[in-house]
Amino acid sequence: MIVELATSVIAGGLMGFSYYQQKGNGSDDAKKIQRICQNNSLTVKEDGKIKNIQLLRKTKIKDDECVIGKEYAYRIPLGLSFKDFEDKREYIQDGINNKQTSIPISFEDLKKLKLDRKLLKNIKSLLNQKKTVRKEIELSYDGVLKIRVYDEPLTKKYDYEKGLTSGWIVPVGKNRKGLIVHDFEKKAHIIVAGTTDFGKSNWVNSTINTLLLNKPEDATFTLIDLKGGLEFNRYRQIKQVKSYATNVEEAKEALQASVDQMDKITSHLLEKGYSNVKEAGFKERHFIVIDEAADMADNKECQELLKDIARKGRASGLRLVYTTQYPTAETISSQVKRNCIGRLCFVLDTVTASTVVLDQGGAEKLPPIQGRALYKDLGLNEVQTPYISSEMMNEIIGPNINIRTRKDDQTNEDDDHKGTTARKHTLITEEIGLS
Repeated sequence: MIVELATSVIAGGLMGFSYYQQKGNGSDDAKKIQRICQNNSLTVKEDGKIKNIQLLRKTKIKDDECVIGKEYAYRIPLGLSFKDFEDKREYIQDGINNKQTSIPISFEDLKKLKLDRKLLKNIKSLLNQKKTVRKEIELSYDGVLKIRVYDEPLTKKYDYEKGLTSGWIVPVGKNRKGLIVHDFEKKAHIIVAGTTDFGKSNWVNSTINTLLLNKPEDATFTLIDLKGGLEFNRYRQIKQVKSYATNVEEAKEALQASVDQMDKITSHLLEKGYSNVKEAGFKERHFIVIDEAADMADNKECQELLKDIARKGRASGLRLVYTTQYPTAETISSQVKRNCIGRLCFVLDTVTASTVVLDQGGAEKLPPIQGRALYKDLGLNEVQTPYISSEMMNEIIGPNINIRTRKDDQTNEDDDHKGTTARKHTLITEEIGLS
C-alpha cells in the first residue's frame, strides 16, 4: 500500500513537471530555433525593424502511435532563402542540443513507465538516457521552412532483409520516412562513393544479392574488381556473371564487350522501330559493376567506353554501378556524372569531394557511422544503408553457382592464359536472336 502510494505521488510529480516544461517554462525547441537563427544573422531589416522567422505551427511526428519528435513550420522573412538555413544546419542542431539545467521529459516518456516497485530505477534510467540523447534535425521547404526535430538519432544499424523489394528495385537504406529505394528502370545508373570501410562495398554487395533474389533469370553482370579481386570473388562462379576482371587490361576487354553488345542491341532496336529494351519487351538487364573506378582514371580507352555506356546504355538494357573512394573530376568524368541521376555517398573528408558526387556539400558532415550515407536523385536523404552478412550472401549466391566438369575447368584455364574471362560476353543476345 505504501509503495503504491509513493509511486503514484512520484508519477504525479513527474506528470506535473512534464506539463510545466511543455507549457514553455522549460526547454522549448521552437523558441530556441528562433534565437539560434537570430544569433546567426538569419534575419532581415525592414522598415527599421529586425524580422526573424515566424512560427506558424507545431506538429507531432509519429511512428505508428509513438511520438518521435516535432515539426516546426516557420515563415521565412523576405530576402532570405532556404539555402541560408541549410548552410546553418549544424548551428541549429548543435544549439538545440545545448545542455540546459532542465531535462525534457514528455508525456509519451511517462506513459512507458510502470507503476511498480521498479519505478524509481526506471525513472533514473530515463533521466540518464535523456541527459545523453542527441536530437537530430531535418530541414525542408515547400513555401514555408519546416524543421523536423527528432528526439533520438537515426538508427546506427539496419540489417539486410530478403523480400523488401521486387523487380529492378533495390533498397538504398532506411530513414525516418521508411525505406528508400533505387529503381534501376527509372534511374539506370548510380555513382557510389565514400571513404573506405564506411559501407560502400557492402551496399554494392546488398544490391547484387537483391538482384539475384528478385531477377535470378534476367539479371546478368560484368564485375570489375580492381581492389585485388577480393570483393567480388564470391560471385565469380555464378551463372549470371558474364565477365569478371581484376586489372585494368581485363576491365578494358570487359567494357569493350559490353559496348559491342550495346551497339548490336541498339541496331536491333532501330531496325524493329523500338526506342528501348523495355518497349521491345526484353526481360534481361546487364549490370556493369565497378569497384574502385579510380584505378581506371588514367586509361583513356576505359574512360571512353564508360562514357559510351553512361550515355547510351539505358536504352539498351545496360546498367552502371560506378563506385570509388576517390571522387574527383578526374575519377568521375562529367559525362558519366551527368548520366548517373542516382548518387549514394558515404562519409568523405572534404566538401570538395562531396560536391563532386552530390553537387553539394554534406557527405563531409556525416557522422562517422558505418553504413550512414546521403542518397540523391531529385532530393537528398540521409539513410542508414542495409548491412548484409557473409552468411546471408553465401545463402543467396549458393543456388546460382555453376557446377563445372574438369573439361570445363581446363577450358577456362586456357582462356585465362589469354588474358580474358572464362565466360562469353553474351549479355542479351540470346533473347533477341543476335549473334
